Amino acid sequence: MSITTTQHFSGHHRIRRLIAAGVIGLAALGGTVAVEAPANATHEHASSMNECLVFRPDLYQGVRNQAQCVAALQSFLRFHYGNGAVGVDGKFGPETTGAVKNYQGSVGIRQDGYVGADTWRHIAISCSQRGDCNYKWPYPLPD
Repeated sequence: MSITTTQHFSGHHRIRRLIAAGVIGLAALGGTVAVEAPANATHEHASSMNECLVFRPDLYQGVRNQAQCVAALQSFLRFHYGNGAVGVDGKFGPETTGAVKNYQGSVGIRQDGYVGADTWRHIAISCSQRGDCNYKWPYPLPD
């Protein structure tokens, strides 16, 4: 009787272990799928210029789902490079394009108004020279 109970008990535990392993495996697989993203994925929840400098999303006139990085960029341009005309609203419009072109010209790179790898690299250099450009969205902004 004890042998049967032990065998039944062991079988029951094996099934529970298999189910647990399956659940853990599916959870791990689901977590991996949720975490990994294609190389061209956008980061929609950046909260500061420093975070935008990590993800370096492509920014251009009319871009969507990048309001936080656009606002951080606008703050950088307005408060560090004298482009006071650019508003800080998180929308990449004609004023922001003009301010980006002015900045690109001031650092000696192609003035196309597109914030891609080269422009992000120069922004990172400018921020490191200034000590910090960590503007956060939403406000407060520096005085």
